Amino acid sequence: MSKVSLSLSLLGLLVIAVVTPTANAIRKSVVVGGKSDVPNVQTNKEIQELGRYCVEQFNLQEQSETGNVASIEKKETAVLNPLTFSRVVSAQQKVVAGLKYYLRIEVTQPDGTSRMFDSVVVVQPWLHSKKLLGFTPVATPIY
Repeated sequence: MSKVSLSLSLLGLLVIAVVTPTANAIRKSVVVGGKSDVPNVQTNKEIQELGRYCVEQFNLQEQSETGNVASIEKKETAVLNPLTFSRVVSAQQKVVAGLKYYLRIEVTQPDGTSRMFDSVVVVQPWLHSKKLLGFTPVATPIY
C-alpha cells in the first residue's frame, strides 16, 4: 500500500513540476486589464475592416463639423477630399466592456501622400456596436 501511495505522490509532484512553469509563462505573458498585441495584423480581415471603419467615421465626423461657419474655410478641402484607408499597420487590444482596440492606421491624404494615425475604437459584439473614441495623426510616423 505504501508503494502505491509513494508512486501516486511522486506522479503528483511530477505533474506539478511540469505544469507550473507553463502556467507561470502564460501568466507572465498576459497582463489582466492590460493591452496585448494582435497577431497577424496585415492578414487579419477583421482588424483591417475595423481600420477602414475608423477612417470612414473620422471622415463623417469631419463632414458633420463643416456646419460650423468658422470651420468651413479650413475644412472645405478635407471634406471634398476625405482621407482614404490604406491599411492597419499595428494593433493592440484590451478587454473592457467589450474590446478596446488601439490601431495604427496608414491613410492616403487628399494630396496623395501617406500619413499615419493612431485610432482607438471600442467594439461590443453582443450589442452590434462600434464606437470611434479617437483618431489622431502620428507626429513621427514609424513604419
